[in-house]
Amino acid sequence: KDKVLLVQAQANGQVLQEEELEFLADPGVQDSSSNQMVITNNAAYQADDLDAYDSDCDEINSAKIALMANLSHYGSDNLVEVNDLLTAELERYKRQERVLNESNNNEKASTSYERSQEIDSLKHILSEYLREKESFEKRISILKDDLQKEE
Repeated sequence: KDKVLLVQAQANGQVLQEEELEFLADPGVQDSSSNQMVITNNAAYQADDLDAYDSDCDEINSAKIALMANLSHYGSDNLVEVNDLLTAELERYKRQERVLNESNNNEKASTSYERSQEIDSLKHILSEYLREKESFEKRISILKDDLQKEE
């Protein structure tokens, strides 16, 4: 029964371990053409898997070689050009940063100036109120004096 399950697993494309293969090839069990076919097919599947793995490795190596060839194809002139472009872009960003900082500073200065103007205006209004208060105090004082004279 276990051998049947292993044969089905192998037929479904599952790669069997060495112990499972030995179990299938166990001499204590009557040799049959189906057992022999299972072992042969499993070995063939494993060989196909190994070939596919080798093929993948070959493709990776080919890709590495192509990449290195492409990199060596680009001469130092191209690398210098890329470096120059990056440097120019960096300078452009630095200029933008300076402009933004100056704009921010100007805005702060403008806000500071506006607040200064507002403070001066409030000081002027306050001084007018103080003068008006003094004037009222003088009038009150005069009215008190007049009232005392009449009494």
